Amino acid sequence: MSILLSEERDGVLVLTMNRPESRNAISQALAEAIEAKLRETARRRDIRVVIFTGAGDRAFSAGTDLKERRDLSPDGKWEQSGALRRANEVIWSLPQPVIAAVHGWCLGGGFELALNCDLRVAAEDAVFAWPEMQLGAYPGGTAGVVFPRLVGVARAKELFFTARRVQAREALTLGIVERVVEKGRHLETALTMAEEIMINSSPLGAAAVKRMVNAGADMSIGDAHALNDALRRPLEGTKDYEEGIRAFFEKRRPQWRGE
Repeated sequence: MSILLSEERDGVLVLTMNRPESRNAISQALAEAIEAKLRETARRRDIRVVIFTGAGDRAFSAGTDLKERRDLSPDGKWEQSGALRRANEVIWSLPQPVIAAVHGWCLGGGFELALNCDLRVAAEDAVFAWPEMQLGAYPGGTAGVVFPRLVGVARAKELFFTARRVQAREALTLGIVERVVEKGRHLETALTMAEEIMINSSPLGAAAVKRMVNAGADMSIGDAHALNDALRRPLEGTKDYEEGIRAFFEKRRPQWRGE
């Protein structure tokens, strides 16, 4: 059976990390499969939203596959880390919005994958932590870059340094997740969010604002304004913008075409 399951549901691509026997630990092969699938998805106009989840009832992902990593050379360890880093970079830059539907353990590399998604829904049993600090390293699949953006510099350092486990409700308070739901309803809720996104934002608009928000935080105000103009101006002439205005006055849902 595939280590990455793929299911399409009316414009939504659900990707399931399928290694439940290892709590969906991310092997190099799994990270490479994720990267390949997302690069293919980036070119598809019929896929509007991507959702990540994990197989089984124990974990979204317990992190990088340490059994695989244990016998690797330093170069091999770096290559394994690089596979996850590349997958996360594709998630971050993917035109489509990406939602992580998290349950159970969400640790290390799995936590990093969820961080690079645009939104996170957590079941009440979700637990987040950075165990790499207890192993003599730190999470190198982009967490050091992305996590401080989400929770602030001091809070990121505290959770990195201590490897403290964060339960779902605290994760909501800290801004790590956007919603906490009853156990077992994380995927259902993510699918509902995906539907809301598809109704309320055009494909081109969603891609542009995702790029603006992700890139703008690292820019000077002047550069950010310039990027904003470069991304926003082309939308004025799109068929979707015309359709959105027309649908507003006709009091109906817009029919987006991605044009």
